[in-house]
Amino acid sequence: MDKSFRIIIIILLALAIINIVLIFTEKSNLKEVQRNLEKSQRNIDSAIINLNYSKSRLDSIQSSMETFKYYIKNIQTNVAIINTTKEIEEAKGSAKMKIKLDSLRDKVSELKADLKETDSLPDIQIKSL
Repeated sequence: MDKSFRIIIIILLALAIINIVLIFTEKSNLKEVQRNLEKSQRNIDSAIINLNYSKSRLDSIQSSMETFKYYIKNIQTNVAIINTTKEIEEAKGSAKMKIKLDSLRDKVSELKADLKETDSLPDIQIKSL
């Protein structure tokens, strides 16, 4: 019995030593897992910070695009106003030209009428030298 008791005690001691070794290795594995989790948390925090920065940049770009859209609309409206004003001036000029042409035609008609009055004049005699 002494021998079997010793074997049981040796087996129990061996199991206790194995258990202690497993506990220490599990603790080191748990610490490694904890370090990995902390590193992952830092990476996630960094990614969130980068995403927030990118979102603010995108918002800024969108705001700038809205402002740029209004600048372009303003330019287009001003060009349309200038173009319409030019067309109005051309139309006025065209109307003035028509009035001027009509006036000149009337004057030509008057001058032709005056010429008809002078058609009855005697011919001018030209003397040669």
